[in-house]
Amino acid sequence: MSVTESSTAPRSQSVESELMRLPAVRLRLEFQFALLSAAGGMVLASGQGTEGIALLAIFMAAFGFVFVDWLRVFELPPIGAYLAMGGAAAYCVRDFWGLQMRGEPQMISVALLLVLVQGVLMMQHKSRRILEQLAVFCLLELVVAAIFNDAINFGLLMIPIALIGGSALSLLGLVAIMEHINVTDAPQVAATPTTRIGRLLRMLAGQTDQDLQQQGMVRMTSPESALALYRSARPWSRFAVLTLTPAVLLVATAFFYVLPRKVDAARGRSGGPALVGFDDKIQLEQLGQVMQNPKTALKVELTDASTGQPYQIADSLYLRGKVLEHYEVNFAGHRPVARWVSLDRPSLNQRQRPLPPAYQPRRSSHLNSYDDVHVKLTCESMSRPALFSIAPYYASGDAFDVIHAAGDWTLARASSAPPFPKLRYEFGTHAFHRGVQTGWIAHQPEMRRMSSPNGMNLRSFFAPPPTALRPNYMQDLLQFDRLRVPTAARLAEQVLDDLGLKQRSPVKIARAMESFLATDPRFHYTLKLDATPIDNVDPIEQFLAVDHRGHCQYFASALALMLRSVGIPCRLVVGYRTEEFNRIGGYYIARQQHAHSWVEALIDARELPDRSVVAGQRPSDRYWIRLDPTPGVSELDDGNNTGVDGLMDMANNIWEDYVVEMDAERQSEELVQATGLGDVQTSYRSLFERLEQKLAEIRSGRLGGGSMSLRDQLPLRMIAAVIGGILVLVLLSQIRFRKWFSFARTPHTKLVRQQPTLDFYRETLRQLERVGIERQADETPAELCRRAESSYPILAELTTAFQQQRYGSFASNDAEHLRSALDGLTADVDQQLASGSVHPSENY
Repeated sequence: MSVTESSTAPRSQSVESELMRLPAVRLRLEFQFALLSAAGGMVLASGQGTEGIALLAIFMAAFGFVFVDWLRVFELPPIGAYLAMGGAAAYCVRDFWGLQMRGEPQMISVALLLVLVQGVLMMQHKSRRILEQLAVFCLLELVVAAIFNDAINFGLLMIPIALIGGSALSLLGLVAIMEHINVTDAPQVAATPTTRIGRLLRMLAGQTDQDLQQQGMVRMTSPESALALYRSARPWSRFAVLTLTPAVLLVATAFFYVLPRKVDAARGRSGGPALVGFDDKIQLEQLGQVMQNPKTALKVELTDASTGQPYQIADSLYLRGKVLEHYEVNFAGHRPVARWVSLDRPSLNQRQRPLPPAYQPRRSSHLNSYDDVHVKLTCESMSRPALFSIAPYYASGDAFDVIHAAGDWTLARASSAPPFPKLRYEFGTHAFHRGVQTGWIAHQPEMRRMSSPNGMNLRSFFAPPPTALRPNYMQDLLQFDRLRVPTAARLAEQVLDDLGLKQRSPVKIARAMESFLATDPRFHYTLKLDATPIDNVDPIEQFLAVDHRGHCQYFASALALMLRSVGIPCRLVVGYRTEEFNRIGGYYIARQQHAHSWVEALIDARELPDRSVVAGQRPSDRYWIRLDPTPGVSELDDGNNTGVDGLMDMANNIWEDYVVEMDAERQSEELVQATGLGDVQTSYRSLFERLEQKLAEIRSGRLGGGSMSLRDQLPLRMIAAVIGGILVLVLLSQIRFRKWFSFARTPHTKLVRQQPTLDFYRETLRQLERVGIERQADETPAELCRRAESSYPILAELTTAFQQQRYGSFASNDAEHLRSALDGLTADVDQQLASGSVHPSENY
């Protein structure tokens, strides 16, 4: 907005001060676009190796605003900007094609190019075209940042960017209006062309020479009119944001979920490297490294199958990953390396089946000894095919890509070839009773009559039932070198001596050894393994005899060797143990730091304390008992994720399920099923069938009463409540937002009425105000004349003179005539005031 000063009558102080504040709006606009540029660069910091690019974007945005927009020290000319952009493009393209690795490293070059070009734009004068280009580059930076990071924090960063961007674009529209307004107090007298060509051009164009120099300018002689336009633009921009933003979000959401996708989702590949999985060979210190990572590995939803409500347990949740039987130590290196190995059994592939069917106990009294729980487990992208389970389990729900090893009660992916992306699968379990997970699992080396979700497995149906363990498997479970780990045998004998002869059953011996390692004050749990390895000494021997410090894998290994030293067969199990429960979402979370190792000892069925503890399992002659010797249950979460952490975790799951992972398959299956629509073809067919049925009932007269009555079928109260709620919302919106969206003047936006610059007309208005006739701020002199000339006919003559002098092409010089007319108006006003027919405070 340009303001032309006038040497005639001064403006009011309020109008003058407000006109002087209008140019500051553009500085605010430039500041918001600088914030937008910096925010777009900050989003890029989520990529690996892009922190420097983000800092560069922030620096160039701050530097450009301070020295180019605010202080006006310098600005980059267009030719210089073009050369700088060309140099940046050449540098980034060379770096782009020179990279050996494709994919994300190349996108880093693209991100650098966007930031450099955006920085060049910040160094230029901020015309409307430059500002629009800055907004476009911010959008491009968001697209590139989505490749680096698709987690919920990226979605949260988009909220302030959207707010800043919406405010900046609305303000840009306001500034665009203001820049095309020229305010002047001086009457515009058309200049007379001096040549024929000039007169011809003026006749054809209808413009003065000065107008031709300022094309697109709206010239106003009234500052109040400019302020009125400015004040109407502010609520209009606010109205546009508040109305268009929901519409844009609604359309974008519809497009996102309705338009068919041609590209599959990332399935967990874009969020960084895969999490560490559990292999068939696990070194002794490997779990300690995993447990220092707080990333989420599993999400476990437990649902009571009888009620459909979330099922919450009262203790730790154990999730089985791999079963390891063989312990070995390599002394060939510079230090001894111990590891547990899963036995490569020849019959492993034969014993991998689809999940077994649910077992129903024969005795009805056992039905109350376990809870039927449905498990929905989401496993993040892993580096190994091993999956996780809650044993004993059975087929229930979607587990098409999952196979099961019967003897180990473990699950794995159907394909052993990487990659191993994020996977969701379901199963049922009888492992809980009154919120407590059972510590007993039936030993079933083979399962008979196993069913598949796709049908019956005939080969397993006709297979003969197993009668004994695989040959030599018991020897594998008892493998122990007394010469290498003598302390394990010595401590085991010490525990036996403390029990006494009558208490030396396998179950009591196992529980006593578990308690010994968990409660003995000499042993301490720690993830910091800084002890110096001793040459030619077994790491477990060093743990038991010297260090007495270690994590769960050390305690479990020590217990396994102690049990084997007294003839109790056992094996090591690795997986997760968690107590972290998200009360908002109703599910458990297992993080990498919840990785855990425990022991399973093989016990004869006659040693069971009570048959009810295995009521929901197929009967067996042997059972595995879970033993956890780790002190203090290691370092588990307190399980109260009800605050910000719980909300963030649930939001991240929703973001991944319905944004990141939303591909064509999810559109046609999970999302549609979750909304209750089902298959589209089936829904339409069912709808048409119901309509035909209702029409037939109407024709036969059977819809008027009884069980098929329309009154009973339609929830009339619910419909009435919904309609009433909608009417109340409409009424409240009209009351609440009428002032928000209204363009009517309010007390804080009341226009200031400027006094006329001509003395005689200013005196005319003053005389009218004596009898209560005031000219409104938006009222023209002609409108005022029509309103008051019936009482003061001389007002028409004064109004005509004012219009001729103010807006006409000539000025009247008959001052005596004007003075006579003004004296006549003054006499009429005095006469009415003297007669008492009109009071000064009375409105006309």
